[in-house]
Amino acid sequence: MQQPEVTEGNGQTALDADALQRKIAAAGAEEREGIFREAVRSQAADILDHTTIEDDSNFLEQGITSLKALELTRNLMSLTDVEIPLVAIIEHPSPAELATYINEAYAAQHG
Repeated sequence: MQQPEVTEGNGQTALDADALQRKIAAAGAEEREGIFREAVRSQAADILDHTTIEDDSNFLEQGITSLKALELTRNLMSLTDVEIPLVAIIEHPSPAELATYINEAYAAQHG
């Protein structure tokens, strides 16, 4: 599954929120969860300065702090257009669990 990207001025790639939101809107529930999982993993890896984050990695064990958790939720809200409370990082402490939560919240918000 290809992830929408744009190249930033520094040569790094970043998710394009508009393209990602269009892809999410066009996807079925199962595919949408995969898109959310990839977005969570990508954003968490960037914020935690890791090359990769596995689906079952625990954010706390990976070194997430309250400031980094706030940054993660803000980034994901901007990318996905889904309201994500900060406590979601604690209640859903892995990319797979957080993606499931975001997918359910998206479905509730977008009927």
